[in-house]
Amino acid sequence: MKSLILAILALLLIQVGTAAAQGNYSIPPDSWIYDAIQQLQTGGYLLDLSPGFRPYRRMEVARAIANLVKKQKVSSLPTADRWALEKLEKEFSNELDYLQARESRPDTSTTSLRFGEEDFLNLAKGYYGQFKYAKTLEFRPLLRTEFGLSFGNHLTLYTDATINQTLKDDTLYTGSTKFGLDALNQQSYIEYTSRYVDFTFGRDYLSWGYGNNGGPIVSTSAGPLDLASLFIKSKLLKANWFVAQLNQMPEFTPDTNSYMPFPTVGVPDPLANRYYTGSRVEFNIDNKVFAGLFQSAMFGGPNAPIDLSLINPMRVLYETKVNEQLGNADVNVGFDFSIFWPKNYNLYCDFMISDYQVDHKTKGDLKPNPFAFDVGLRTSNILSGLGVSGTDGDLQFNAVSNRNYNDYDWSSYLKVLQGNYPIAYPYGNDFWDIDLQLSQWLTYDWELNVEAMHLEHGSYNISSPYTMPWLTDPNVTVQTGYSEPFPYGVDQVEDMVQASAMYQPCPSLYGKAALIYSQFHNYNYSFGVNKGIVSFELTFYYDFTANVPFS
Repeated sequence: MKSLILAILALLLIQVGTAAAQGNYSIPPDSWIYDAIQQLQTGGYLLDLSPGFRPYRRMEVARAIANLVKKQKVSSLPTADRWALEKLEKEFSNELDYLQARESRPDTSTTSLRFGEEDFLNLAKGYYGQFKYAKTLEFRPLLRTEFGLSFGNHLTLYTDATINQTLKDDTLYTGSTKFGLDALNQQSYIEYTSRYVDFTFGRDYLSWGYGNNGGPIVSTSAGPLDLASLFIKSKLLKANWFVAQLNQMPEFTPDTNSYMPFPTVGVPDPLANRYYTGSRVEFNIDNKVFAGLFQSAMFGGPNAPIDLSLINPMRVLYETKVNEQLGNADVNVGFDFSIFWPKNYNLYCDFMISDYQVDHKTKGDLKPNPFAFDVGLRTSNILSGLGVSGTDGDLQFNAVSNRNYNDYDWSSYLKVLQGNYPIAYPYGNDFWDIDLQLSQWLTYDWELNVEAMHLEHGSYNISSPYTMPWLTDPNVTVQTGYSEPFPYGVDQVEDMVQASAMYQPCPSLYGKAALIYSQFHNYNYSFGVNKGIVSFELTFYYDFTANVPFS
């Protein structure tokens, strides 16, 4: 047994025989792979990969690359797109070799072991990531060790262990610190894959929609979810269903206690089990138009089990809640679309509503209608008419109303949060922003980026106490109606500009430097406080992966 273990370790170190090894592992959302794929998709390539469902799996990306190389003369691609495709081919060389082997021998199957070490070495000061702020110049590494096992062509097991020192600067981090290190299990799942069906059970990422931050139901903002997920896929139609168990939360908090129909002062708040479920269907029209419908529900309660009527993907959740009077559930519905026409242009939109008020017969009906949407335009090779390749642009507008993902139902646990993190947009609700990004590939190795963003975020948002002024203000009546400013409360305004440069000589190695300036008005939601902050981030990335076939 000892000799067998030593032999396996030796194979890992020297990477012997990786040509036929394969595994359908999911790709973490912080990978450079997504930027390369989006660049090519905006140009009209790799649209075998649905732009509305992530994370991608390694084998499905490899298949899309193989199909592109077969159907498209690679030399006809714009120069920067050829560079991106070449890097993807190198990254997925093992999977591409396996697919090629199966063409000559369709019965080709392999059981393989995967080991990976992926490191982000960050030196940062100021704002350098979502919810992260380093007061002084700090070294913040992220070290991810991966282990995977693939059985044949259908079954994959995967887990990782991640030491993430950027969590030291994360204002929402609720985990513990051991030996001065902040660590977490980022992904850990078992997956069955066939031509038309994927089933995943365990901890993994999930993101729906076409916006840069995912869509209004679920994104990677909250990190990975502990879930069961079923994905049905065909050329014309793709569908995904999931149910996730979230962290427990108190059934009531002070903001909901004040509106309770019975007193709770001095009574301990019981912990509520919390579940989140959703389903989405997407239609693909000739790889030019993608259109989807989606729904979700947050539900639970003290000692509450999973509600089978709510996790049923064939039911309309809004109808289920209304007709069966399921009080302890927050239901959202919406639609999205993404149009890749004309060439080098991508117009997209995600839109969601929740608890829409039709009648205005009582003061309770005066609640503002919650909504969330993003709309954007991506362009590729903008300066191709001048003979310049690799100039891409992205303009996006987001708006999410107050009290969205925060439906008041005599309960506080219905906030759509995982821990303290919004499950949909990273800012939760009660905000709008407009974001412009431009990038230019100078050579195969060098890319420059500039970004400008204007963000307004109200102080009465998903993280603050729930308010109902249409009920508590005696001057508000059904006759007077009710309206409120958007964003609501003290409005923190941020104007941000960023310039960055990335050097990537090969897929497994890159370095990136970013300089950021942010000007705040009403900083930290303190009225009249203005502040300018200069931020800097230097990142070195390295990835070592070995795949060892056993059969």
